[in-house]
Amino acid sequence: MKPLKRYVVLFSQDALLAYRNGHVLVVAAIAVIMVLLVLFLPAEIKSGPGEYFLDETPGKPLAEALLRKGGNPDALCADRTELQKKLTDDKNALGVVISGSLENPVVTISKPKSVAEKSMNLLMATIDQIILAVGNPGAGEDLTTEYLRPRSESPALNLSGIPVFLAFEVGILGFLLVAVFIFQEKQEKTLRAYRVSPGGLAAYLMSKTLVFVALSVIYAAVVVVAGFGFSAPWGSVMLLVIYASTFMTLFGAGFAAWFHNLSHWFFPGLAILVLNMIPFGSYIFPSFNPAWVTVLPSYGLIFSLREALFPTGNADLIRTTLLTGLLWLAASTVFAAFSVRRKLMKGE
Repeated sequence: MKPLKRYVVLFSQDALLAYRNGHVLVVAAIAVIMVLLVLFLPAEIKSGPGEYFLDETPGKPLAEALLRKGGNPDALCADRTELQKKLTDDKNALGVVISGSLENPVVTISKPKSVAEKSMNLLMATIDQIILAVGNPGAGEDLTTEYLRPRSESPALNLSGIPVFLAFEVGILGFLLVAVFIFQEKQEKTLRAYRVSPGGLAAYLMSKTLVFVALSVIYAAVVVVAGFGFSAPWGSVMLLVIYASTFMTLFGAGFAAWFHNLSHWFFPGLAILVLNMIPFGSYIFPSFNPAWVTVLPSYGLIFSLREALFPTGNADLIRTTLLTGLLWLAASTVFAAFSVRRKLMKGE
């Protein structure tokens, strides 16, 4: 059989098997759920002010200063009766009463028990800054802010989870499904027949990789279209998705080859997935950024996907991730070839 025809036949067989096993339908169902979330989640959740202020100093200069600095007018109260009513209606809000004089202000804060200490410290620092600015009009005017890159608007709530979804759902699809394929082939003894066929190692790995990369690309495209339309940055997003899917599929094939069945694979496989998701902690808590986390492939992937979809002027991050990805792809290819040849092709 000619090499090209061999690859086409194997790809067709694996694609048909993915459909018959229900993998395509399951992925389609999950994609529909994600599309519904993107379409029906609100772009933002509007809520009342987190703090209500009452300025009882003569002339109410602090209330005026808050308005000049862009404060929410709804957060200002005319008297204690209005303040108490708003706090009764919104039990999670803070109440701030500033009395006395600018020279000797008295600040009283009423708060629910659940307020974090960090939030309280930020609030007190803000109040101190406002009092200082009103009492000393020139204070702080010589301070400037310099942005290292152009500022970008915060992404809409219904779109903000798409980079996470692409990195940790679409990206790991091949890792999970290729393991199912391999264990099914072991159980049904089809690997024995394949060993004596002219298929070969390269065709075996390539056909499965292409099936799951194609499935991941379609999966990702549907979700991205739902969120961004056809004007999305397709080039960078698809390159990142293809890289992630190819790497995880090849690594998954090599990893699964060392286990007898899905039960033996489950907990080690789960450990790999948990390790892969650790950079999500850095994504939502930027202060969690130890050097060892940045080495994980998913670290650069999730931040690059965010940069591709919500640009901040750091396009070098995407290029660096893709260039580094070539090394990860080479390593996963070698690992998959060694593992599959030793454990599957030789029947160990």
